[in-house]
Amino acid sequence: MTALVHAARLALAIFAVIVWARAAEAAPACEASGFVTNAGNAMIGAARRKSPSAFAGVTARYTDMRAIALFALGPNRSQLSKAREKEYVALTHQFVGRTLARNSSRLRASGLKVTGCSGTGKSVTVNARLSGGQRLVFKLYKTRRGYLVRDVNVASVWLAQQMRANFIAVIRRGGGIEALFVYLRD
Repeated sequence: MTALVHAARLALAIFAVIVWARAAEAAPACEASGFVTNAGNAMIGAARRKSPSAFAGVTARYTDMRAIALFALGPNRSQLSKAREKEYVALTHQFVGRTLARNSSRLRASGLKVTGCSGTGKSVTVNARLSGGQRLVFKLYKTRRGYLVRDVNVASVWLAQQMRANFIAVIRRGGGIEALFVYLRD
């Protein structure tokens, strides 16, 4: 009888380990994985449409465009008056939509899979891979309403960092912040 009980307990333990392992495989990499999956799939959908307004809609939903736009000014932040901030953020948002639409062929994929997650609290980094194999890294922060994207690394380029370098270069070429407004309108 004890051998039968021992075998039953062993079989139950093995079954529990198998169920736990499968559940762990199916579990999201972190709390933010669902957000990243939704954001990535929304970007893939916008890329299929190749529409600036589709990309602008995705960025409005999943990013803090104000924070990204202000970050992109770098050391020139003081040149932007509070009275023109709203206009600047709107122009930056449109610029991002146009830029992503122009480069939409790089986002050819049918889906996105979260491959890892690090960080805790308000700052989280999520690694993902597009169905075509391209790696993406999302820098997120958590607000009371949920997560928002701060930056995305595509092909080893941080997009907000790249935009910052671009905007600073426009301002330094001459014309200050007004030159950037002209650039963003084109």
